Amino acid sequence: MIPASALAATLLSALIHAGWNLFLKGSAGDRLVDLAVLGLGGSLFGCVLIALFGAPVAGAWPFILASSAIHLVYWTALTKGYAAGDMSHVYTIARGIAPALVTLGAVIFAAEMPGVWQGLGVAAISIGVMLVGVNRHAPLAATAWALLTGAMIAGYSLVDAMGVRVNGDVFSYKGWGAVFTFLPISLFVIARRGPAGFAAAAAGRWRQGLFAGALSSAGFMLVLWAQLRAPIGPITALRETSVLFGAALAVLLLKEQVTRRRWAGALVVCAGAMLIGSSG
Repeated sequence: MIPASALAATLLSALIHAGWNLFLKGSAGDRLVDLAVLGLGGSLFGCVLIALFGAPVAGAWPFILASSAIHLVYWTALTKGYAAGDMSHVYTIARGIAPALVTLGAVIFAAEMPGVWQGLGVAAISIGVMLVGVNRHAPLAATAWALLTGAMIAGYSLVDAMGVRVNGDVFSYKGWGAVFTFLPISLFVIARRGPAGFAAAAAGRWRQGLFAGALSSAGFMLVLWAQLRAPIGPITALRETSVLFGAALAVLLLKEQVTRRRWAGALVVCAGAMLIGSSG
């Protein structure tokens, strides 16, 4: 059975994930600039971890660099997907296919075969996430970019889970990983907008953005901490319970109307999470 501490850490990470996405969704400004400010917050969080815990072991560096490269493809695919179609469609496909791909990757590369109930739980979470926002009338290009985004999510999730196990310590791994993951996209946006233009576009968003970025990095660190103690695939799937928290936050804070389909998807995700949490 997955330890209670790993379950709690993953569910807290899901809540954090929903929270920083709420920051982006609630933005009335330039979302690319907001993403860059988030990246700076994540990088600063990484620098604090580096100062406190130092460098990872030599064997962890290939995983950190591979994850950084995968993230560059991820950011590109995500941006292209949002440009080609609705955010809800692209986001839900990407997040929906990732748990299944990670579970398959864990079988191949980490020799982790999930139990029957865990496998059903992963499948339920993937299906539930897809129910929340997939639009069958969306442009083909948006769906294609979403599938690539999901593959990249699965890629960096698996690489980082294996890397932190090689390192044996989540803090030094995440410290350097955060800097290599977040700083490139932030520097790219600053270069594209120009320092003055970037500062002007980010005005009034610094405090929230930096905090959300640091929180995002801390949230993923919780997942890596859990994956040191539990199977990679089910933990990755449990993180997608963020759609439950996202739906609740959307109702409470953004006053959104949540459709019956979205609630149905959330319930399927909840059922999947219960299967994983209670499985032996």
